[in-house]
Amino acid sequence: LQVGYSLSNFKFVDEIMDIKGSVGIGNGFSIIGRYGRETGEWSDPGEYETSTYSGYRVGVGKAYRLNGNTDITSSISYFDYTFKQTIKPNWRSTTTSRPTTKADSYIGSVGVRNMSPNNFETNLQINAFRGGKMKSKSNEVELSVIKHFNDKLGFGLRVLHHDAAPAVSYKSDFTEYGLFIRTSF
Repeated sequence: LQVGYSLSNFKFVDEIMDIKGSVGIGNGFSIIGRYGRETGEWSDPGEYETSTYSGYRVGVGKAYRLNGNTDITSSISYFDYTFKQTIKPNWRSTTTSRPTTKADSYIGSVGVRNMSPNNFETNLQINAFRGGKMKSKSNEVELSVIKHFNDKLGFGLRVLHHDAAPAVSYKSDFTEYGLFIRTSF
């Protein structure tokens, strides 16, 4: 189980909180899941806006052991999320809520995971988002480093860069920086 908090330089998202988990089902396979909530606020000419994204991800992962310390990781998952936005024009005292938008995507991931002799785990992963309602086509590269204090508790740092096809009116490349706590049962 992993609980994380991240900051983002994406125009529409400032903070991200998420909880992730996985359950091994044998032969290197696992069931994976994530719930995340992202919030943001910004000002455009003549208005102040807020956004909230929330969603879940479920899938199947597979780890291939290279040696005693290194695995190749892979997963396929489904991502479903909801987007809510509010707008408050500078000349009015009322706030308008846009209709809630639902979207989904499919994610394929591949990575390398290594555990050093001094209990530092390093993960490098590439995620490809494709298809779904939004017909997304974007990629992410994520690096995380975790210090395991024992076999039940670890603390980690992560950086993720998201690169997407340009959207209608905004730059859709962004970077997230975060920290997390991981525990095992």
